[in-house]
Amino acid sequence: MVKGADLLLKSAISIAKRFGLSEILIGLTIVAIGTSLPEIFITITSSIDGHSDLIIGNAIGSCICNFLLVLGLSAIITPVNLDKRIVRTHLPIAIVVMVLVLILGNLNEYEITRWQGFILLLLSAIYIIYTVYEERKIKDKKIEKEIIEEIESKEHYSTPTIIIYLILGIFGLKFGSDFVVNNSILVAQMMVLSEKFIGMTIVAVGTALPEIITGIIAARRNETDLLLGNITGSNILNLCLLIGLGAVINPLNTATDFNSSILILIAITVFLRLIAIINKRINLNKEHGFFLIFLYAIYIFSII
Repeated sequence: MVKGADLLLKSAISIAKRFGLSEILIGLTIVAIGTSLPEIFITITSSIDGHSDLIIGNAIGSCICNFLLVLGLSAIITPVNLDKRIVRTHLPIAIVVMVLVLILGNLNEYEITRWQGFILLLLSAIYIIYTVYEERKIKDKKIEKEIIEEIESKEHYSTPTIIIYLILGIFGLKFGSDFVVNNSILVAQMMVLSEKFIGMTIVAVGTALPEIITGIIAARRNETDLLLGNITGSNILNLCLLIGLGAVINPLNTATDFNSSILILIAITVFLRLIAIINKRINLNKEHGFFLIFLYAIYIFSII
């Protein structure tokens, strides 16, 4: 998993540099989708088997883990830059998506239907298209200039090498996450834990491990624009793509604590945006990092 995350990050930034794209765009699309593959595979399997609690718990739990644990650990390593585009545009989009999922989960007697799932899948596609459009619009108007630096000054990758690294990175993350999650579920079942608990904790953290490891590596390389774009993009795709895909395959029954979990996620997202607005330097420092991890510990304790 560590090597997979490293290869994925190298290939992503190389692609950004080669095609003149910003790290934020790459983070919101390629890396976000790549690190969401474990959740996608688990969603498909769980939906076919009719495990709604596992799908919803995994989607929401992974989002909370990304915003609290991943950002917290990364901020402890190095200050995380909260890019203005993410703060002003993508965090509000994430909040709107969360509210929409909350509404959909309460429309049809606590069931997300197939047609609602199609709506969420459509929103996933629209979001990805929007990020590409936003990037091209900024470049055309020359409002801002993104400077893509070398990961290491002596590293120069050919196109075939970049493609191989990208594929190996995604597969490394996918199978590495499978090893962690599958064995975690076996242990949890042996301890007679509920499916909801497994989804919100073990599976959520397990499938968020790519984001955690990618976040730590990105922080060590000081590529925080890519990090924040990856986390925000992953969260939006977790809610739209995972829940939408699961509902299309098999309508999802929302758990009794579905509303409270979504409201917690909305509160965390609003809190992060307030930090960015109040903090003029627009970054998360060590103190913020420790506080976010403390909040995540409280969240886990409340579930237990």
